[in-house]
Amino acid sequence: MPNFIPNGLKSNFLIYIIVAAYLLVYFFFFPSFYSSSDEQHILAKALQFRHFQLGEKDPLNVCNAGLYTNNGYVYGHYIGRPLFLIPFTFFGFNAVMLSGLIIHLLNFALLLLIFKKLKINQIFALLYLFYPVIFWQSRTLYAGILVLTGFLAAFYFYLSNKEKHWVLSGVFLGLAMLARYDAALGIGAILLALLIKNRKKLLFVLAGFLPVLFAIVLFNTFAYGSPVGTGYGHSGTGLLYSTIFGADVVSIIFCITMLLLLYPLMFASPYLLRKFNFKLEFALFSIAYLFFAARYNPFHFDISLFTLPLRMRYALPLAGMLIIPYGLFLQKILEKYKSKEKLLLAGYWLFIVLLFAGIIFASHIHAKFLNERRAVFEQIYANTPENALIIGSSDDCMYFLNGMFPKRRYLNIDLEQGLAGNPQNLSIEQFIDDKTYVLELRYGNRSGRESARQHVIEKEREKIKEFIEKNKDRLQLVFETNKPHYLKIYRFERFK
Repeated sequence: MPNFIPNGLKSNFLIYIIVAAYLLVYFFFFPSFYSSSDEQHILAKALQFRHFQLGEKDPLNVCNAGLYTNNGYVYGHYIGRPLFLIPFTFFGFNAVMLSGLIIHLLNFALLLLIFKKLKINQIFALLYLFYPVIFWQSRTLYAGILVLTGFLAAFYFYLSNKEKHWVLSGVFLGLAMLARYDAALGIGAILLALLIKNRKKLLFVLAGFLPVLFAIVLFNTFAYGSPVGTGYGHSGTGLLYSTIFGADVVSIIFCITMLLLLYPLMFASPYLLRKFNFKLEFALFSIAYLFFAARYNPFHFDISLFTLPLRMRYALPLAGMLIIPYGLFLQKILEKYKSKEKLLLAGYWLFIVLLFAGIIFASHIHAKFLNERRAVFEQIYANTPENALIIGSSDDCMYFLNGMFPKRRYLNIDLEQGLAGNPQNLSIEQFIDDKTYVLELRYGNRSGRESARQHVIEKEREKIKEFIEKNKDRLQLVFETNKPHYLKIYRFERFK
């Protein structure tokens, strides 16, 4: 260990200290709520699975479903993250929000094991903890970080010379796909590399992967009515086609730029190494994930200096995997410039300190954002009775989740949006009773924004305004505030 480090502390002890400090920051700025209907879907799906359900029959207990089948209304999100959430749901909402941290630490532990096997200094694995989009997802219920778990575990066993470990590598590739079906692109890249390099190893990896793939196909058939179906109402083959032919060049350039700049040269690190046995795997994996991430234009959403790195959400598994060759790249720099090792390590630790300061600031911003969502949640529940029917718009349904939150019923004013196209031809009027309330909610931090996504939200919000105006003689305002956001709650007086 370099002499500049006080008291001759060893590398692993420094790692423990930084992880402990990271945990203190996490719990000090604990995520008090989630931020989107996407996360609500994942948690709702976990509750359904816990009760051995594949869908939701009751239209008043649905949040923007993507599909309607014999099982009821089905959410679009994939099943891996909901399955992982099930044990946490028994211990309440805070435990659910803790699940992202557990995945984050698990991934970090896997990186430490990989670095040890590759004889890379484990201090470089610390970079994983602070990578912006990965750090952010550790505070959410999104699935990308769990996809990375599957790939990291698969790579750990992929490094082995034992055939049984190659089978386990295939199993974990399957689990990555379970978390998000689009992981099939990265899996295909790895299998193609094996087809070129080592066909014997390919067979053992397939022996582990194919049973999981079969289980996924079986689930799709029962849950979505098609072996290649998804809860989004699109087939997996259709998503694959749109990924290959729908990639936007600007989005690809954006992702490459982020991967090169956030951690300097990280994207190029596998190819800057003279001896790295997995260049082909990383090249094909990178191409696959760049094309996938490029289906989603980062400029469709509001962009700021803070949110810009988070628009790499769909490239998260690629960023996490690149930490491996990047750690080796940094170690080779130390070995090449041995005479300047102390100075280079001092620079590295300074970079870690700056990253740590950055996550303190980012945690504060994110916690403030979530606390505002939590405040809206509490205002709604304080001003509506148990089992009230709430009519809202856009993603208002994120605040309602029976089985986790107090009992409420919910309908989106646009039944086609909320109920997978409204195949049952339901109407708002048939559900209105003397416990019906209407939400008019606008987020102050989105006011005046010009993104494409914001224009969609405004059109959705306009429908609730029209509904309120149409029924103004039957509605009574029971709550109004502009803190933390603009919220009005009306009670529907049916017989007035």
